[in-house]
Amino acid sequence: MVSIAWTLSEQQDPAPPPMPVAPVPPEPAELILRVSGAQPVRAHGTLIVEATSWASSTQAWHEVALYRTTDAECALSVRLRKKAPGETDVCQAEIFVSLEDALSWLETFDPTADLTPDFDASDRSVSTTEIALRAAALRQQVDAVSRQWRGLLGDLLYRFAQPG
Repeated sequence: MVSIAWTLSEQQDPAPPPMPVAPVPPEPAELILRVSGAQPVRAHGTLIVEATSWASSTQAWHEVALYRTTDAECALSVRLRKKAPGETDVCQAEIFVSLEDALSWLETFDPTADLTPDFDASDRSVSTTEIALRAAALRQQVDAVSRQWRGLLGDLLYRFAQPG
């Protein structure tokens, strides 16, 4: 048997609920966005949204960050990350006049442009069968990276559209 005891206290006016605190916008900071084979893009601004297409099963994925600069422009950073040893990441960054221009650039971006095959098709020591198998593996990687990019872009646009 379970017994429950109730204690009645004096009736007091409940305290008003606390007022919600408005989020403090982050202070603009110096942005140094890497660019492969070139000088980094520099600006001052704050992060608007970022997303990644990382998945444990893939050999390459993208990371995207979109910033609002203090000049009311948009800075965009796209990084292709690679798991394979000895492979280097490919970084791109640009400043756009408007957010619409940055989003349009993202929608036309080719996520497979910087993928590299791991074989030389002109090497006569590699059999035709091996070339065909490696080409099929590369095709699968291209398909996976393309699917992940579409998911990343959808996630990025969804996060961007959320209030707050």
